[in-house]
Amino acid sequence: MGNGTERQQLVWEQLESSRAGGGIFNLNWKVHRTKVPGGWLVLVIHNTSGLTFYPDPEHKWDGRSST
Repeated sequence: MGNGTERQQLVWEQLESSRAGGGIFNLNWKVHRTKVPGGWLVLVIHNTSGLTFYPDPEHKWDGRSST
């Protein structure tokens, strides 16, 4: 980029995930999130991948499940 502008990047954070009973997934699931305007992009990778938007305008979600 020769015009002096800095290239924007998404910064992904890896989240810990486990089964409802507390056991760690043995399926090698990887869950990541990145902060975007109005909420989070959440990426799940296993045999394939999925991407979803989680609305959270104030970015209060700490990455854990609701209890």
